[in-house]
Amino acid sequence: MLIRQLEKTIKNSLKQGFINVIYGPRRVGKTVLLEKLIADNPIEKTLFINGDTQEGRDVLSSTSEVILSKLVENFSVVAVDEAQRIPNVGLSLKILIDKFPDKTIYVTGSSSLMLARGVKEPLTGRSLKYKLYPLSTNEMTQSLPNFKKISVLENQLIFGGYPYLEQLNSSEDKKNYLKSIIDDYLFKDINLLKEIEFPETLKKLATLLAFQIGSIVSLNELSRNLGIDVKTVARYVSLLKQSFVIFEIGSFSKNPRKELAKSKKYYFWDTGIRNALTDQFSAIDVRSDIGQLWENFLAVERLKKHEYSKTLKEYFFWRSYEKAEIDWIEISEGKINPFEFKWQAKKIHTPKAFKNTYKENLEIISKENYLEFIS
Repeated sequence: MLIRQLEKTIKNSLKQGFINVIYGPRRVGKTVLLEKLIADNPIEKTLFINGDTQEGRDVLSSTSEVILSKLVENFSVVAVDEAQRIPNVGLSLKILIDKFPDKTIYVTGSSSLMLARGVKEPLTGRSLKYKLYPLSTNEMTQSLPNFKKISVLENQLIFGGYPYLEQLNSSEDKKNYLKSIIDDYLFKDINLLKEIEFPETLKKLATLLAFQIGSIVSLNELSRNLGIDVKTVARYVSLLKQSFVIFEIGSFSKNPRKELAKSKKYYFWDTGIRNALTDQFSAIDVRSDIGQLWENFLAVERLKKHEYSKTLKEYFFWRSYEKAEIDWIEISEGKINPFEFKWQAKKIHTPKAFKNTYKENLEIISKENYLEFIS
């Protein structure tokens, strides 16, 4: 069985009086991770509550301290799966951790409905948050020697990293599975929210963004293409981010007169989902979008690396009004590190305007050296 990097991170970060909250999209392995986290605890001392069942929802929706105390008093570990489906779950968990700070409590759920159910406010200052994503390169290649790790790259770029794909052999089965993820899971939680007036438009928005990865996105342009107002587009984009479909990075600037300062670029947390939305599963050597796909892949793998190791960084892109640009900028403790993502290795000079202002040279990340960047 694959070992998830987040398992070690969580075990090393356990803290008395805090609830361990694991966010992530559906089908990325949250339940399996939860089962592994509690596996070392005696089964008779472990309470497992499944929020997908009516019994699970009923048992933890109460906000009575007496009822909740009787529920957990004989267990040292409490595990709540799919907590977003449980009414009052945030307040119930707050009552439990306040009453029993010595108990270990794990909670999994998808972000959008966790927030909608009111989890965020009750657990402020009482939770340690973790994010689980589709399989990273490190996880997919953990049994391979370094020189063989590149052998999975094309499969990663085309089909992404959803764990169940590892059990499928044919490309057709993988395509069908990814499309079923979109239809059955990806937008399921979002569509349960009352704010979604136009569910089909939400999918169309995601598809438009899938065609624009690595490009500056205009909400006004999206509004015109979709026939809805800009405020609705902005709200839908926010929900796509909360539900781990996409993430954004902003533009880096200390000189707004010469550099873009308020622009955004969007990437998908999984390249397979992106390809399913655009219906593009062609081989890498015949794709016209390999540059976009490569940029998305490196961006998400880099974020997984830092997220799982709890490394704090800020992420940006840079572009001048003269259209000089840098794909990826990381800032940590005041240090600026610029990177350019190129599928084929080639010599590229740091834009003069950037070099003169920030005194840094960019590093090229290509398929020849990418493993160092994401491992």
